[in-house]
Amino acid sequence: MIRMTLLILSVCSIVLGACNSGSPQVDQMVSYRDQEGNLVQVPRHIIRISGEGGIVYALKQQDKLVDRGIYYTQEAKAMERLDPKFAARPTILQDKYTNCEALVALRPQIVFANAAYHKTDKEQMERAGLKVFAVKGETIEESFESVRLIGQVLGCEDNARIYLDECRRLLKLVDDRTKDIPAEKRLKVMFAGPKSVYTVATGEMLQTEIIRRAGAENVASGLKGFWCDVSPEQVALWNPDVIFIGSSKGNFGVEMVYNSTQFKTVKAVKEHRVFAFPSNIGWWDYPAPHCVMGVIWAAKTMYPDRFTDVDVLKIADDFYSNYRGGYTFTALGGKL
Repeated sequence: MIRMTLLILSVCSIVLGACNSGSPQVDQMVSYRDQEGNLVQVPRHIIRISGEGGIVYALKQQDKLVDRGIYYTQEAKAMERLDPKFAARPTILQDKYTNCEALVALRPQIVFANAAYHKTDKEQMERAGLKVFAVKGETIEESFESVRLIGQVLGCEDNARIYLDECRRLLKLVDDRTKDIPAEKRLKVMFAGPKSVYTVATGEMLQTEIIRRAGAENVASGLKGFWCDVSPEQVALWNPDVIFIGSSKGNFGVEMVYNSTQFKTVKAVKEHRVFAFPSNIGWWDYPAPHCVMGVIWAAKTMYPDRFTDVDVLKIADDFYSNYRGGYTFTALGGKL
């Protein structure tokens, strides 16, 4: 009986040792449902991933990336300058599209793909046999859910919770200072980009939520679709108090708006309230949880008297240091 007990304990010790070794078990497959409702089967222990680099860095899982994972050109250049590990990773982008053949060669166990922006890429990846997990971010809650799911898939739920708690804290900071603004006194905002100043964010886009959470209203909230083209007459009719130019501002900018004869009667121009979203290293109006920085920046930009004690640059430096690989916004070259 004693021998049998010792044998059982010995076997249990071996099994537990194997379970705690941290090495991936190829025969252990688990299924997760992505944000498009697809059931994706992947290994339980994932050590090779691609896609959604911003979230991956926020969850401190960047060592598992097989490629660079951050797709913003300027941010990638900044990271390349500061981080040798990042610089050593290959890029899978070719003319702004994913080089599926190159990605397959990197053997990721899972690819996190934005459902709205990588639809064509996703189809190619799946045809190539890659495991693709679709995430969404056209609302802040959708982006929060993507963080939770990625944290679950990668086994770092605690990191996901800490990150989301910080995002919600920053949103609450803004809400506490803007929630008492009466509806009739909330600023009217037009959000322009990326093709021209006459391409505006609609009510179905993340930019509308950023504006609303910052204490204002999107003049184009009644429009549907993505980046709707409007006429100069429509802009004049809206007569926005503020014009935000999105991160993908392309061939136009603040000065062009100020110098346009078609905008000279618009209140935002007359009162010099045309602003470009911070974007020189990464987009603060992009569908990802770090758009909470865009909410804070927009709120202080529109209602500076309510945020006199809020240092947006310091908040950005702390946020990036904690959730962007240990580098501050300033160190990466970020400017407000």
